[in-house]
Amino acid sequence: MNGFERLKEQVKDQEDMALKQTVDYLITREDMEQKYLQENKTIEGMCKFIREKGTKHLRNGWNYITNEVVYAWAIMYFSLPDKFLGINEPVKKAETKKNTSIQENSKNNIVSLEKAKKELEKKKEVSQLSLFGGAIQ
Repeated sequence: MNGFERLKEQVKDQEDMALKQTVDYLITREDMEQKYLQENKTIEGMCKFIREKGTKHLRNGWNYITNEVVYAWAIMYFSLPDKFLGINEPVKKAETKKNTSIQENSKNNIVSLEKAKKELEKKKEVSQLSLFGGAIQ
């Protein structure tokens, strides 16, 4: 899988047009293809990074940011190291949560039917991402 395919896979089934336009732009950047393969960089992380940058430019409840600025932030996210961008590594925290739930399940090896159904439903759902927050309709 190359970097472009990885981006396309991560944005599959997303409905946010701004997110799709941003990924379409990223795919046109042939010089960035290898950067998209970084395991610690995801579309979800990019959205969070852009949202945080956007909230810093919020004035009186309004935010006027051009597409070019959003594209530049997306390129920054994939180009620069997390430490430089001030991004903490939440992936490790999520992994530890998964590990503890696996340990809890392996202790008694019994999972309630309701809990198993809920976990299956969560896996089936496609979480909708949004560059600028709010509910996706």
